[in-house]
Amino acid sequence: MMTREDFIDQFAGALTRVVGALLETTTSRKPATARSGDGFVIDIAVGDHESSGEMQVCVSRRGAETLARTLQPAPAELTEAAVVDTLKELCAQALASLDEHEVGARLSVLNGAVVGVLPDPASGMAMEIVGPGQEHGLYVVLVGDFDLAGGMVGGVKSKTLDVIMDLDLPLVVRFGRTELPLKALASLGPGSVIDLGRAPDDPVDVLISNRVVARGEVVIVAGNYGVRVRDVVSAAERARSLEGEFA
Repeated sequence: MMTREDFIDQFAGALTRVVGALLETTTSRKPATARSGDGFVIDIAVGDHESSGEMQVCVSRRGAETLARTLQPAPAELTEAAVVDTLKELCAQALASLDEHEVGARLSVLNGAVVGVLPDPASGMAMEIVGPGQEHGLYVVLVGDFDLAGGMVGGVKSKTLDVIMDLDLPLVVRFGRTELPLKALASLGPGSVIDLGRAPDDPVDVLISNRVVARGEVVIVAGNYGVRVRDVVSAAERARSLEGEFA
């Protein structure tokens, strides 16, 4: 699971790409020093109702207003509400490009507001999003209070899982499956061959409680059959499946 710093860095990169796409240009980001002045803040929820945390995306007033004015579809009075809506849409698009399973938490835009003083980026990140030939660009500060690793399993924190984690579950390896008419089923006997419709090198399914949790290849381990896992269903999906089975 990624760290808080990794998430902030990934979000910063996603936001930079979104700004460039909307402006139809190539943008990049560079570190920036703390600045004074007012601006706008967008609150982003990192987690769910059981594991709450927030990140704030703070943008300087001048840069936010310039960006909102550029992206407005038609000349109109630029209000603070319009700037907030523009920034919320930017953040929503940036979040949509991130993989919640990789992050380990649910992500959503909460609200936006005007702030009189931009926060100190000492506990987060301050950057400028600049276009070609620009020395100064959109000043952004990313700060927040959240923990992606604390008590979470693949983004799902659950009291139910704490109770069932030591339970033994039957694991089944499925080489293939097919459907047979009743007539063919009735005629089966020793020596009959059933075509499973799979090539020898196709991956086999690993199931728990009739749910596929992984896929892999058949190997020999100390004279016994085994499965080398090649692909695993996300931890969040596995957790939800187990909760549904034992809740």
